Amino acid sequence: MSSSESTSPRQDTAVPDQYNTWARVYDLFWRRYMNKTLPVAQRTAAVTSGERVLDLACGTGELIARIARTMPEADLAGVDLSAGMVEQARRKLSDIPNAEVQRADAHDLLFSADAFDAVVCANTFHYFTHPDTVLAEVRRVLRPDGRFVVLDWCRDYRTCRLMDAVLSRIDPAYETCYMLAELTALLEAAGFEMRRSFRYRFDLVWGMMGGTATPE
Repeated sequence: MSSSESTSPRQDTAVPDQYNTWARVYDLFWRRYMNKTLPVAQRTAAVTSGERVLDLACGTGELIARIARTMPEADLAGVDLSAGMVEQARRKLSDIPNAEVQRADAHDLLFSADAFDAVVCANTFHYFTHPDTVLAEVRRVLRPDGRFVVLDWCRDYRTCRLMDAVLSRIDPAYETCYMLAELTALLEAAGFEMRRSFRYRFDLVWGMMGGTATPE
């Protein structure tokens, strides 16, 4: 059961509303993007046999499915606020007995403290309404020797600064993407230490950043 109160900050409802509409076509439309980002998140997470792992804002469950194929003895969980995405994820993962997906707000996770060896958040951090609250929840559910793996758009790249400026004006679900230094500062303020960080670009548009952080 979460330690958060019912008055705690929540995710703006524009996000699940938008992704309920996207859910049925998301994998097809974003296939190339997922193939260029999820393997990076998976390698960075480096899940080992027997670990309990949470995919934060798991979408259609694609990252969970990929981890399960290479590490079938891991205990995998996912949460997403979009009911449509959760439905798609449950269908995709229906033949994976050690994978479970729940509908939940990342700002108020329905897990006990010290529940996970790793929490992974791929391609979603730019949507969180209150990132400090999300990070506090991640720290709460991570074991003391656990790790948080994040992969997201990076505003250090000019194209992402342009996308950030445009999406901030036209997309009600969008919050902001961060520079790597800003992400590091958010993690440190939440009680994490950034152990490894990196940036990469996979075409002329998409500039990404990622890292592994541990509770201090």
